[in-house]
Amino acid sequence: MAAELCARCAGLFVSCVSVSRTMNAPGLCLAALLLFAARGFTAEPVPARIAVLDGLVSRAEVTGPRGSFVTELISRADGTARFVQIYPPTDPKGRGRVEIVVASGNRAFQRDAKGQFVPAAPGISSFVLGHDAVRHSLAKGSRPAKISQPAPAEMGGGVVTIELADYRQVIGFALPFSATFVHSAAPDDRYVYRYTELLPFLVAPGSPSPADATNPAALFERLGELAEIAAAHERVMAAHRASDAELLTADAAERSTVSGRGRLSEVTRDEQRARMRDYLGAIRFSRYQDTAVPVIALSEDGSLAWLACEMEAEGIRTVEGRSEAIAYAFSWTEFYARGPADAQNRRPWRAIGNSSSQRP
Repeated sequence: MAAELCARCAGLFVSCVSVSRTMNAPGLCLAALLLFAARGFTAEPVPARIAVLDGLVSRAEVTGPRGSFVTELISRADGTARFVQIYPPTDPKGRGRVEIVVASGNRAFQRDAKGQFVPAAPGISSFVLGHDAVRHSLAKGSRPAKISQPAPAEMGGGVVTIELADYRQVIGFALPFSATFVHSAAPDDRYVYRYTELLPFLVAPGSPSPADATNPAALFERLGELAEIAAAHERVMAAHRASDAELLTADAAERSTVSGRGRLSEVTRDEQRARMRDYLGAIRFSRYQDTAVPVIALSEDGSLAWLACEMEAEGIRTVEGRSEAIAYAFSWTEFYARGPADAQNRRPWRAIGNSSSQRP
């Protein structure tokens, strides 16, 4: 019974992720950018053996000698990356929000105070890719405790050392959830990155690739949208683990289309919520996780997307005081569309349907 319910409901209900489109604080200078965090270092090529990690969304809360900030990085194996750092309003340098995009590992663009992406200074590509500590840890293999790399000559050279810890399994990868950056020129300055999000993904073969974007702004947006879909899927998984029907249905479309067991049906958001409240209310999952890297396709205009996944679950279902162990595995595809603009002119993603199949 539990598996039957999951076949009708799995992956259908997704919360939206909104990415701010605000530009840098006026007066942000390159010098301020170069002084924060690890000052960057030259990135090494990604070995073919981990090429399956095509995309990685990472978000870290950072503590440094001159305050705290947040870093968001969406990177791909070819060196394409979207880099955002967000400083609190109390930041003494008034840095606000820093936005950089790197195309194919060698061309970097930074958003200026007018909201336009302009060519970044030499060395910025290596600086951005050097922040991808998680990807670099995989390149070294065997859960390295420490990595040292030369810093870009354009930024004064030296060596950056990254201390890696708190490894956890994420879809078959051992990923460090803590990275501490130290530059040889300032060995007492330690920038501690604690990752709150590490989400691997693949771009679907045959779908528009972010690398095909014709300008830096479009590339920046496409990478951000891929991250939104990856994060939306992770919330679907987290809502199941927490048995939280409200979270699972909070941003579903008013009506959704469901395909499963050879049938098509249409369901309202209220019907979804009621069904999932009954289903999740009786289950406590001990495991509900992806077993393959989710695959994402995104339309060229960023208005439609889908994500295909494979998962396994285990737990206990209790009905009328009687408990039974449950275990099942599914693959499914989640479908998304941009909703209408809200008061902040953001267009959140809405879950508009899903198609699922149970593993025999």
